[in-house]
Amino acid sequence: MSNQSPLKIWLDIFSSMSKAPFTGSVDLPWDQAQKRLMDQMLTSLDQSGLFHTCAIARADIGHILRPLAVSGPLQQIVLENVAVLFSPDHPHARSITARAQVEDHTLLVTDYAHSEYLQHPDLAGWRQAIEAIGIQWLLATPIHRHASVWGVLVLSGLQHEPPELMADSAEKMAVFMADAMEHLETRRNEQQYREALQSLAHTDALTDLPNRRALETQMEPAMLRTIRHNRHLAVCMLDLDNFKPINDTYGHEIGDEVLVTLGKRLTGMLRKSDFIARYGGDEFVLLLEDLAGHADLVQLLKKIEGIITAPILLSNGESVQVGASMGLALYPSADTDQADQLLRWSDQALYEIKAHKADRENCWMVFGDDPLPDQRNPAQVLLDNGALEVWYQPILDSYTCKIVGIEALARLKDAEGNLWTPAHFLPELQTTDLTTLTKGVLSQALVDLAVLDGQGYSLWVSVNLDAHSVSAGCVEYLRALLAPTCIDPSRVTLEILEGDDFLEQASSIENLVEMKKLGVHLALDDLGSAYSSLLRLKTLPFDKIKLDQAFVRTLEKQPRDLYFVNTVQDLSINLGVTLVVEGVETEDILDAVTVAGVSLLQGYAIAKPLSLKELQKFLQRPAVKRSN
Repeated sequence: MSNQSPLKIWLDIFSSMSKAPFTGSVDLPWDQAQKRLMDQMLTSLDQSGLFHTCAIARADIGHILRPLAVSGPLQQIVLENVAVLFSPDHPHARSITARAQVEDHTLLVTDYAHSEYLQHPDLAGWRQAIEAIGIQWLLATPIHRHASVWGVLVLSGLQHEPPELMADSAEKMAVFMADAMEHLETRRNEQQYREALQSLAHTDALTDLPNRRALETQMEPAMLRTIRHNRHLAVCMLDLDNFKPINDTYGHEIGDEVLVTLGKRLTGMLRKSDFIARYGGDEFVLLLEDLAGHADLVQLLKKIEGIITAPILLSNGESVQVGASMGLALYPSADTDQADQLLRWSDQALYEIKAHKADRENCWMVFGDDPLPDQRNPAQVLLDNGALEVWYQPILDSYTCKIVGIEALARLKDAEGNLWTPAHFLPELQTTDLTTLTKGVLSQALVDLAVLDGQGYSLWVSVNLDAHSVSAGCVEYLRALLAPTCIDPSRVTLEILEGDDFLEQASSIENLVEMKKLGVHLALDDLGSAYSSLLRLKTLPFDKIKLDQAFVRTLEKQPRDLYFVNTVQDLSINLGVTLVVEGVETEDILDAVTVAGVSLLQGYAIAKPLSLKELQKFLQRPAVKRSN
């Protein structure tokens, strides 16, 4: 026994114990990390010389108080043989350890061998062992965590009387142990949270594939390995063909199911040396490493094509198929050693091969190869020949129960009189065609708006604008188109699709600002369909947002999605932008979003897309008052 004062000894104990929670491992499973921490703290007690045996016990789900950590000469015996039952009719229920747990206060026995508890006949063997060892006193104090008794700290000693300050110090020690466990748990939670954030930052939430940020971290290492091993690297930008019709026909949930399935297929067929990331929307990027030459690449691309085009069985029992277009850039290249340049080249090659879907021999193209002959496909021919018709889908103000706006929708009419919907012809059009299409729709919409004005229907109109058409030339065309009309530019809204990074370019932002100066309104279309929605609302000059239909179409099956609609509505109010909710396809959905207080609504429950004549008849109908 040390000659130091009890107070000095306790101070030394606390000083030693204070290091334990900071040295505890946050990488171990929680049970192991907690056990290591308790062992460290009890070791500090054991080294003080004040105690014979120290233990921490806790009740399990069977109400058995079991030792979790023990230090001192009886360590192994206690760990292997001691278990204190809580059953009131069992002698162990009168132990001070069990009572400290149940009664929630500190208990101290100064003559442990002759205590009432150890006089029970069943405990004769344990009493004799205590007497032989010479243990004189036993103390038990509860350890509290989360406002309840978590466990018990048990201390025993050989001297006739316990040291000064024993009970009070033991209680403080129990508080310290609880705080130490809390501290360790907090450190572990913080690390796990950081790891989760790191994983989320580099993982696509839908497909669980690496995302664009993860791709950026992989590009340069892949290029270095390629040089070191004297091989070739192919950066492949892969885009799905005929994917939009699946979304339009079956809804975004089924579209997401297709993306997840294809992500798993591609991951399963790629080699260990390859890498795949979801780049955004229906685009993936593949890093195909360790290629000996062109033959290796072609063989791999054929496998990828086969995987993509194989039928996909959906959860609803139906089967769908999609195609693939792939643009590639090869490394090493004499013209660049920059990762971002390889991505731009692969994107350009993808653009070229998609422009020639009707006459291409393969579904891929390597940047720098000779482009295919420029032949116009049937959709382009129809557009060239003036086959454009503009239809309109009404937009309801649920507050006034009146139609206040219309969305202009493009249709192409072939020689047989069949109407081609955007799902049919948009995949066949290039950026220049989309610009021509927008000009044609907007021009006709202004003419039709003037006709409706003459009939007493003062409506605003929204027109879809491809993000890549946002240019200085587009601004000038708008200016020239609006100048001779009597239509207030504020009645024109240009809807720009949410899922394209083209909008982040400085020139695009400048052109959007110039459009705003003309007086037109700008809307962010399909809000929620891509990762950057909130950032774009913050940085780009939008007046309106249109919520992606996926969040509304499922309200009948998933009513909780209405909370998301309400959240977006609150966001639009706070940002000072107008919210238009699309996908209101049934009366039940119409009732739900109306009761939720959403003002502007669009969908089949209000009206399907109509020709101008059909729209005029529709507007002649009396407004129907809806009850909230």
